[in-house]
Amino acid sequence: MKRNFVTAIVSLLVFATLGSAQTTGTITLTGTNPAAVSIVNTSDASISTTLALGTLTPASGGTLTVGNVQARLRSNKAYVLSAQATALSLNGLGAADGGDTIALGDIGFGITSIANTGANVANSGTRTDTIVPKFNYTSSGFPAVSNGLTPFVAGTNGTLNDITANTQILNGTRISKKGNISTNDNFILVNFGVATLPQYFTPNTDFSTTITLTVTAP
Repeated sequence: MKRNFVTAIVSLLVFATLGSAQTTGTITLTGTNPAAVSIVNTSDASISTTLALGTLTPASGGTLTVGNVQARLRSNKAYVLSAQATALSLNGLGAADGGDTIALGDIGFGITSIANTGANVANSGTRTDTIVPKFNYTSSGFPAVSNGLTPFVAGTNGTLNDITANTQILNGTRISKKGNISTNDNFILVNFGVATLPQYFTPNTDFSTTITLTVTAP
């Protein structure tokens, strides 16, 4: 009888231990959403393109030679867009002989349109994207030509000469509600224009400059 009694008590202790075993567990998930901005072309790829203004032969009238590039901007907070142009590189330059050579101030630069009403654009329809005034060509386009001379007035009309240093041209509130660079309605579409008037500048075989666009989230 004593042996059976001891056995019974041991069995009860074992069952009690099993009854209090851990039945729940926790997993802690961590991560971060950093400030994020992007500027891409209309195929959502890096912007790397050449605007060929062609042969700028002087003619009568006031027709500017114009080039355009579109970019998609996305961000998850307020953003600033800046631009910078390198010095004008001139090849095969002829003798100036008292004349003028084309310069950065002869080439207008600015924003000609903004589309910001995508379904996944933050505050679509009521948002504010502010263009620095002299780079704002959205209302009436580039200035009219008078007397066959460069129409861009220093300090009033934006030119490449105004962005020889990294210069803010646009800013605004958060752009994207959600999505990523593949989302087709969470960006603002910005159209950049350049323009120049063909004139009797010193002849050259070609000229070039590189414009770098940078978007940040201060």
